[in-house]
Amino acid sequence: MKLLTLILIFIGASCSGTGKRVDPLGPAGGSKDDIPDEFPVDSADLEKLFVDKTEQYGLVNIKAYNMNVVDLNQDYYSDLVVIPSFYSYPQFFQFNISQRKFIERSSPFKNPVKASFILFYDLNQDKILDAIVGVLNQKTELSKEPLKIFYGEMAQGELVFDKAQTLDITISNSTLGLIDYDLDGNLDLFIGNWFKMIEENPFPAPDYLFRSDKGNFKDVSKLLVGEQEMDPTGAMHIAATPTYGSQICDVDQNGFPDILTVSTNRFDNNLWMNRYRFRNQSRYFENIGKTSGFSSDSEGLINKQGGGRTFGVACADYNNDGIMDIFLGELTHNYDNSGVDKSSVLTGRTFKYPPKFFRTEYFLDSFDPGWHEADRRGVWVDFNNDGRLDLLVDNSGYPPHSKMILFEQLHDKSFENKAAEYGLDIVNPISSVILDINRDGKMDILTAQSQIRDETITPTIRVFENNLPSQGRSVRFFLRGEKSNTHGLNATIILKVEKDGIIQNRLQNVAYSYGSLPPQNEEGVHFGIDQGEKLDSVIVRWPYSGEANTSRASMERKYELKDNFEGYLNITLCESGNYLIGRRNCL
Repeated sequence: MKLLTLILIFIGASCSGTGKRVDPLGPAGGSKDDIPDEFPVDSADLEKLFVDKTEQYGLVNIKAYNMNVVDLNQDYYSDLVVIPSFYSYPQFFQFNISQRKFIERSSPFKNPVKASFILFYDLNQDKILDAIVGVLNQKTELSKEPLKIFYGEMAQGELVFDKAQTLDITISNSTLGLIDYDLDGNLDLFIGNWFKMIEENPFPAPDYLFRSDKGNFKDVSKLLVGEQEMDPTGAMHIAATPTYGSQICDVDQNGFPDILTVSTNRFDNNLWMNRYRFRNQSRYFENIGKTSGFSSDSEGLINKQGGGRTFGVACADYNNDGIMDIFLGELTHNYDNSGVDKSSVLTGRTFKYPPKFFRTEYFLDSFDPGWHEADRRGVWVDFNNDGRLDLLVDNSGYPPHSKMILFEQLHDKSFENKAAEYGLDIVNPISSVILDINRDGKMDILTAQSQIRDETITPTIRVFENNLPSQGRSVRFFLRGEKSNTHGLNATIILKVEKDGIIQNRLQNVAYSYGSLPPQNEEGVHFGIDQGEKLDSVIVRWPYSGEANTSRASMERKYELKDNFEGYLNITLCESGNYLIGRRNCL
């Protein structure tokens, strides 16, 4: 198997920063005063690029289909939650600081729950983690499970989930997005659904939007214009598509988060833009998937089922031009005609509304007639701290060809697959998440392997420590909202770095859970800083507004930073305008 032409060149306009001499400010420090920030590195591993440390971290023979990296006990170290199979009881592992590995612990759920995916975030702003339990209900299941919300409580210093609030959407909940669409400080829920059965036949199910009012959720799906429209018989939703993945991302950078959904079975992908209706002073969502080029490639625009089989979606500004770009992961067969969409990167090409994209498709070529590609998940992250985002892809489900892909971004903004060279080309990767497990400022990979179409594969967790050589540094931001939601979800972080008197902006949206059956990355937004670059400042566009329509400038706070650190730096940004060194809670 080889990457077609080996290097992909993604076309996109790049805007240079404004010239300015700077005098960077701010202190340096670590993550927590009384514990080490970085663990010792075995000299035998120094020459390796990604080192398998599964045994060292106590995770040998642990099965996983889905994973959450989340701090359950508030010790500022991330713990691990794994769901061993497609629908099963989760297992919980606490990171033991003294032993520097994960130890299995009891479940915080008072009563056992089964799940396809779980998200752990503070939904009611009480500074305690809550849990949302989702199930991809299938036609073979005798009973359908609704979406469940557990509000966390602290009992004798331990996190406990007791009673559940249910949202009665008992169809195939394939994805979930936490979105504060009206910026009132409360996290609302976007629920993406796959298929529902009508007279023993599968039909695409509609997606839903629920607004939170202090923990009570109200169905406001009518704001997704056209999504709930029925056919004359009242049996089918005519605009519904089989949604399998989603991400919340401020695509047009106006401060109000948008919704990206991707569909299987060659249905259109939807780009729901968060808009304002002046007449009744309210917000609504307009689907511009077709006009933007997000729904499918140009060959599929004339056909309702002219798109792809899209499973993966990931939003980021990979080329640092201030315009959001999007990865789309597709299922592609060797026998497909040219009308079937291939996996692609959509490069944003305008600051104006509506957003539009250049589409660059790629596929892994092979002479084997049984070749398939199934890019089910993508994660943008700067693995080598050179200031350029790389792309990690779970290509899974069709062994032996389906292997992990790591597209490293080069100086000319092209990408090259380095997975084999770096020791990451494992077969059938699933649920890959990123974390800094050894606290060295370089992002590591936690993944698992699936037995789909190959029962000889051991379906267990793999931990890969990042040993890529780099002259760069990194900074990681942890947001703590006050009026905004606790984790700063839906915020935009704009890091300003200076080199040779020129300021460059790098922006990222704050989102840790996205895609299909969304796993949960470790909290903290990571930026690489290349050799010769200096920190200038950071701007956060906080997801809160006292009005239904306001300028993004009113949401922004600027934090002046000092550049007197080596290696890496963790910073907690408080909505009040203060910042703290390390990962902490704001006062």
